[in-house]
Amino acid sequence: MLQLEVAIELTVPDNTAFTVLVALRQLGYAELARVERAEVLRLSLDQPPENAEEIVEALRRAEVIFNPNKHRMRRTHDAADSNAWEAIVSDRDDDNSGLARLLADHFGIRDLKALERATAWRFFDEHGSAPKERLEWACRELLANPISQRWSVREVAQAAAVN
Repeated sequence: MLQLEVAIELTVPDNTAFTVLVALRQLGYAELARVERAEVLRLSLDQPPENAEEIVEALRRAEVIFNPNKHRMRRTHDAADSNAWEAIVSDRDDDNSGLARLLADHFGIRDLKALERATAWRFFDEHGSAPKERLEWACRELLANPISQRWSVREVAQAAAVN
């Protein structure tokens, strides 16, 4: 079984992240200097781990999720940087079956057993990465709707850029 996680980040200005920055400042986080956002895809495949790079390359060809003109893709790994935190927000009832079929039928990603989508949020103030408590506060105050979404805060996973 192959468990794969990739983060897709914008390389162009992110208006949504800017809006969150302004809103959180207005809610009392005056020290907030920068907000970054990435789409996270978690795939569970009935394939050996050796096929991970092949799957990542197929994701890069899937223009429905990745545009090389405005995105960069990073494959995340378990090892983390304990000095940096990110909030992961996902919809409780997100139905990704259509995307999973599309990835299998048109982009050759076979044996896909599960596909999850989420948004990763990272905050930075004048000291660097914002503390875990600030991300938890932001999830409760703005980033996640407790009725329709779930969230967690984790150490930033180590990521390798995908060329």
